[in-house]
Amino acid sequence: MAKIKAVEQSLIEQLKTNGADIEAFRALIGDYMAMYKVCEALKKDIRERGTIVERTGSTGQTIKGPNSSIKELRDTNKSMLAILRQLNLNIGTVQSADTDDRL
Repeated sequence: MAKIKAVEQSLIEQLKTNGADIEAFRALIGDYMAMYKVCEALKKDIRERGTIVERTGSTGQTIKGPNSSIKELRDTNKSMLAILRQLNLNIGTVQSADTDDRL
């Protein structure tokens, strides 16, 4: 839980540092954090059940197939990256909270 709070706090700090700390962007961070929790659950499922899982087909027969969590994880990650783009947060724009303008 501490990691989740740390991620959320770092996103909020970026809003503040960039002068963009408004409710609309805070709401996007809330959405991002909800997806972050989903990603963690999906990764846990993949670790526990593996990438190939057994399930019962429509005929009652046991079949093996890809774990649906893999596709869900990929789709959720894409949505999270879209939120970061909306917040203009990428490796080139992230600023340290203790940035000092002095030389």
